[in-house]
Amino acid sequence: MDGVRVVEMARVLAGPTVAQLMAEYGAEVIKVEPAPSGDPARGLPYLRDGRSGYFIQANRGKRSVCLDFRSDEGKALLVDLARHSDVLVESFRPGVLADMGLGWDVLHEANPRLVLCSVTGLGYGGPLSHKPGYDTIGAAMSGVAHVSGPVGGPPMLPGPAMGDAATGVYGFGGVAAALFQRERTGLGDWVQLSLLDTYMAFHEINIQAYSGSGGTQVPEASGNYHATVCPAGFFRCRDRYLFVACVSPGDWLRVAAAIGRPELAHAPGFAANDERAARREEVNRLLEDWLATFDDPEDAIGVLTEHRVTCELIRTLPEAIAHPHNVARRVIREVPDEVWGSVTVPGLPIRFAGMTERELRARELGADNRSVLREVLELDDARIDELEKAHVVQGPPTLTPTPIEEPS
Repeated sequence: MDGVRVVEMARVLAGPTVAQLMAEYGAEVIKVEPAPSGDPARGLPYLRDGRSGYFIQANRGKRSVCLDFRSDEGKALLVDLARHSDVLVESFRPGVLADMGLGWDVLHEANPRLVLCSVTGLGYGGPLSHKPGYDTIGAAMSGVAHVSGPVGGPPMLPGPAMGDAATGVYGFGGVAAALFQRERTGLGDWVQLSLLDTYMAFHEINIQAYSGSGGTQVPEASGNYHATVCPAGFFRCRDRYLFVACVSPGDWLRVAAAIGRPELAHAPGFAANDERAARREEVNRLLEDWLATFDDPEDAIGVLTEHRVTCELIRTLPEAIAHPHNVARRVIREVPDEVWGSVTVPGLPIRFAGMTERELRARELGADNRSVLREVLELDDARIDELEKAHVVQGPPTLTPTPIEEPS
């Protein structure tokens, strides 16, 4: 994405992830943060000497400009930045950007080639579009939280921010598609994403199973085991758990052979997945009884692997970070930082042959005010001095951000 300029007016995670990926692949990203405190992610844990690792991970490689969004001069600067850019990423609630005088119509008129990427909680157009949204709002409204958790138990809060991260990747893809289309039409487009839409897309079976059954099959939480595939899930082995999956008919033949029960491969009540699913507890118990014969879960993995059964140990985060396979593939990596020295972050989810990783750093709030205004908008120092005196442009004020109140 060399030669692409991005203005980011997003905060916390989903929107910044869109721009972060673009920075990783070569785009120039200018993160415009609201005065006086910037992106609230600057205050999220883990903090070291007032510096947020959370912020570093999501904002490496971005130049930082701190503006008063609400002032007329600040809005004019934003429109001018959009006029000189290829993409603008924002994560305000629907209608907020338009109320600020920076909606799609204004931006498109200022720069018909601009791609606007809007990331929201619940999307545009519905009766609840005005509601603010975080990752778990999508999990709640989509039904994903309801089908997660123990059988008959409460809904389960997702561990990592899967919706935020996935929405960021969807946004990256949407922007790339819009830029490709622009090469043919000469016009930008408005890319819209929401956490709710992302979570709804996570339902690989549930929606079509409910619809296809005429509403008689209502998906419920199935605990550590897959709701429709058997055996598949997390199985206890001594004091650890293993993931074992049996998806295709051939998989069951291999599982039966691995656990020393080859006669079950074609036995009535076991041969077909639907039959095994109907007697899930019995099938799962067969597998766990076999696993209980091993003192070391890795030995069980060895036997299953020899029989070409899909399996893996459920690893802790420290184990995952240190695993030789993950280290070899740079599934995690170290990035430099002036305060931390280095920060361990996830690797890149999209890779290209011959691609070289960039050494990207997160910037202090407002650190690039002058350089951006000079280079992009061609303002002289006297004009920038005026903007600073009027507090339209602000430098690094504090290391502890306060919540930003969005205009309504």
